[in-house]
This record gives sequence, structure tokens and C-alpha cells, in this order.
Amino acid sequence: MLTQLDQNQYSEAIQKLELFISCRQLDDLDTTTVSDPYVVLFLKSNQSNWSKIGQTELIWNNLNPNFATSIIIDYHFEVQQHLKLEVHHYVNQNQSKIIGIAETSVAEIAGAKDQLLMTDLFNQLGKKSGKIIIKADQVKQCNDDLEITVSGQNLPDTRFWFWRGACPFLRFYRLRKDDCNPILVYETEFIKDTSNPSWKTIQCKAQKLCNGDYQMPIKVELWDYRTSGKHLYIGETTFCIEELKEAFQQSKPQKKEFRNKQKNNQLAGTISFDKFSLKCKYSFLDYLEGGQQLNLIVAIDFTASNGNPKEKNSLHYMPQNGDPSQYLQAITSVVEILINYDYDKKVPVYGFGCKPKLKILNTNKTLNIFPLNDNPSDPEVFGLDGIIQCYKNSIQHLQLDGPTYIHPVIQKAMEMAQEAKDQGSGNYLILMILTDGQTDDLQASIDDVIASSYLPLSIIIVGIGNADFKKMNILDNDDKNMLNSKGQKAVRDLVQFVPFNQFKQDLTLLSKEVLAELPDQLVEYMELMKIPPKPPTYKNKQIQMTGSMMNVYPQFQFQRSDQQQQQYMSQLEEKQNNQMPVKTGFTNETLGQGLIEEGIQKQQQKQA
Repeated sequence: MLTQLDQNQYSEAIQKLELFISCRQLDDLDTTTVSDPYVVLFLKSNQSNWSKIGQTELIWNNLNPNFATSIIIDYHFEVQQHLKLEVHHYVNQNQSKIIGIAETSVAEIAGAKDQLLMTDLFNQLGKKSGKIIIKADQVKQCNDDLEITVSGQNLPDTRFWFWRGACPFLRFYRLRKDDCNPILVYETEFIKDTSNPSWKTIQCKAQKLCNGDYQMPIKVELWDYRTSGKHLYIGETTFCIEELKEAFQQSKPQKKEFRNKQKNNQLAGTISFDKFSLKCKYSFLDYLEGGQQLNLIVAIDFTASNGNPKEKNSLHYMPQNGDPSQYLQAITSVVEILINYDYDKKVPVYGFGCKPKLKILNTNKTLNIFPLNDNPSDPEVFGLDGIIQCYKNSIQHLQLDGPTYIHPVIQKAMEMAQEAKDQGSGNYLILMILTDGQTDDLQASIDDVIASSYLPLSIIIVGIGNADFKKMNILDNDDKNMLNSKGQKAVRDLVQFVPFNQFKQDLTLLSKEVLAELPDQLVEYMELMKIPPKPPTYKNKQIQMTGSMMNVYPQFQFQRSDQQQQQYMSQLEEKQNNQMPVKTGFTNETLGQGLIEEGIQKQQQKQA
């Protein structure tokens, strides 16, 4: 007998993205009409191999296709998932010609504004051969949390002599419309010798109980527990989440009668729904769809324990062959993912633990925080390349010193997070600290971390080298026992520490480990502050045909005669009814289940 649900059944499913693909201005490779395109999507499985994960349908005679066949992929925030899209022209069952190829990443698509990415296609000669547009939508998983407390009244006696009542327990089943076989999804504990039981509160995902369908009938069976395993059926009833939701909104008691189907629907007591709670559980992708931005801050350790950058044993050493230092390897593997989720790509970069000998910042005093780009008024650089160049330009102009204090850089990040919160920007900040050893201001750093619980901030610490990082693990607080100087614990998890050496042979694993907790940390903060995701930005506005988009959609620029206009509108109406291509006079365009075609259809109709 099931006494409680397996916790694994309630673990969140892997998040998925559905990709909708369109192309514009494809090269014409057909000798008689125009190209017959389809798209094949590949995912990079290792350093050099690509695995096919999906393919669109074939569309005949169209240089601006909108493919109805979408492709669903698993979404892993912490992994750099490289994608390759090949647009083919169909020749026959055994042959095709490549029109163009584009490479991107899942992160670039998911992090793009409105989760819509438009990029160039290149043919095998390296020449532009059109454009491809990828729109991502989250495959909705029902993450709502459900709590239901039930009790039974006047259940029939099933025992004799001095054993009275029953040992009742409940079984809950999904009743699917397309299947006559109910699916058992939950079973309560049994309550000994009673006709009026109260069972433990049911706590699960709505996905588990009703697959997110709040109008799905759920059958509840009442059974009498028997140690032999031959439990006795007593009766059954049905309910749905929607009716519970409405009843509790109106503060109406909700009761159902058990009926015994084996005894001509004989009454077998009642079930009362005493408490009901349905909490919306948002996902990281829900916040991304609403335009959530991640703003990265980088802080690099230049204390003397790193070694002289000019010597091979230094953690900052960069060989003449151009190989990156360990610091640069760590920065690259993590930032190349995070930077996709920051629209402006501007990253403040700080150094600490040294005496800078730069043009503006030139001092014999050890600084525990300073702008690495030598610009006190604006410490930001642009993108990953800007971070790398800033690091390379400054490394030979720094006199490494000590001690190692990370409290000042955390304080700076806290100030920026507080400012973002006060301004209501909704941005979430990520401080990435790269250091080679223990912090010499542990308690101050602990106080900072715990004080940051109510700020939109996460802290990533990457330990470089072979030092003892026990103190850094304390900041990670996986055991939830970290206390500040006032004896207070952290309200939420916001620090992730990872030693670089454990993953330096596979930097993909490094970025995965570093970023694994970040989506949950952001969602946990939003829940703590009771901030729901904003509505998806692409649903709040119509996509207008800007000048730049006109270059991608040249078919909307020409003028038609009255006769052409009448023919076009007739074809458009027929197409909308039959999903057939619409002849524009210049090219065929398939509308309907495309990428951003709602706004485009309206634009066409206005022109018509």
C-alpha cells in the first residue's frame, strides 16, 4: 500500500522550449520555379559532433517560408547548448541542396528580446543566402502547488463485534477523456478504527493530480484497509480542482457523497474538503518570457598568492601561444552563457587585492576594489570580449599584494542590487567572484550574504588553484547552518561555490556546476518578494514593420493594382480557410502558424 507519494514524482520536469522557425529572402536554387525549403536542427553533442534533433515539414516553392512543424528541445540554463540550423532545398527523396546554415545557441534564443532571434544564413561558399528567424515558447509545465485537506463523515462500519468503524484510506485517480482506464495518482494513509477520519494534508503539484487540467474529473475511491492486502471497496465520488477553487473563493463548504457502485449506488458516507490552496508556482522561463534581465558583475582576485603573472606557475600566467589563464578559462565558460540574458551586455569588472599601476589608478596603496578598466566613473565593459580584453590589458600593470577581502565587492554588488530594487527595474544581479584562496573577512562576508536575502542578487564564487576553500564552502551554506554576527540564518540560498580544479578538464561541466542553482535562486527571490512574472512582452504589443524589418520582408513593399489586390484578398481568405500558400505576385508566402505572423497579417490587410 502507498502511504505517501514518492518525492521523485513531484520533482519538476525538465523545462522545454518549443522552437518555431521561419525564413526570409532565401536564395533560389530551383531551376524551374523557386526553392522548396525545409529546415533541419542539430544540437552539438561534444566538441565536434552534431546530433539531429528535429526537422520541419517541406514547403513547396517558397523563399519566405513559415514552418508549421515546431521543434521541442530540453532547456538547460547552466549548459551552453550549441545549435545548427541547415536550410535545405528539396531535390528528391535521396537528394537535397543546402541553401544556408546558421549557428546559434539555446541561451542566445532564450535570452533574446521577446525570445525571438533573427540571424543570417550563409551558404557553403560563405556568402549570405537569406535570413532565419527562431521564436521560442516555453512548453508549459503546470508548476502550481496544491494543498487539500479532507475528512470523512459517517462512513459505514465494515467490522463486527468489538471492532467498530473501519480503517479507511483514499485513492485518487485521473479520469482522462480519451481513456477509460483511470490513472492512480495518489493514495492516503489509513486511519485506524474510525467512521469519521481526518487524513493528512495532500501536498503535491497540480501537474501530478490532474496534469494541470483543473476541469479534469478526479475520482476518489474509499477503501477499508486490510493487513492481508485484500482491501475492501466502500464507495467513490468525483470532483475537479476548478469546483474546489470556486467553492473556496466563495467560502462555501464543499462536501461529496460516497456511493458504492457495487451495491446499486448505495450511500457510503461523505467526504468534506476542509482546506484548499492552489499556489501558482512560476518557473525561470516564465520570468524570462516577461523580459527578466540578468546583470552580471565580475570581480577578480589579484592577491600575491596567485603568483607573478609573468611566471609559468602563476594562476594569471598566459603563455605566448595565446592560451588563456585559469582565470580566463573560468570567466569564458560562465560568462558566455550569462551574457545572453543581459540585453545591453554591459558588465562592471572589478579587481581586488593589489596595487594598480594604471594610467588613472596608480597607487602604492592596496585596493580591495577598483575598476579594472581604469575608469572610476564607468567600470563597465561590453560583453565577453570586453571582459577578456580588459583583463589582458591590465594584468601586467598590477602589483599583486593582499590580503584577500571579498566583503568590499559584495558590498558594491549589494549597493547596485538595492539601487535596482529601489528603481523598480526588476533586474536581477549576479556577482561572479574569482579567487585563489580563503577570504580574510569571512564574518563580514557572511553578514553580507545574509543581509542580501531580500535583494535581487546571487553570488557565484569560483575557487582557482589548489588552496583550501573550506571558508568558501561555509558561504555556500548548503547545510543551512550559516549564522551572521547576530545569530540569524539566511532566508534563502543565494551563493554557489565551485572549485575550478575539479572541472578544468571539461569546462562545460564547470559552467553547469556554477550555474545549476541560479534559476532556482532567482525564482526563490521572486517568491519571497511576491513578484510574479510580467506578461510576455511579445503579447503586449503588435510587432510593427520597422525599416529594418522591411529589408527582411521585401514582399510588403510593392504596390498592387486593383485587380491584383482583389485576387490577393481572395487568395488570402481561401488560404486562411484551407492553409494554402498565398500568391503575392512576387513569391508565395505561407501564413498562419508562423513566427510573428499575426502582426504581419494585419499589416497586409491594412495595405490591402
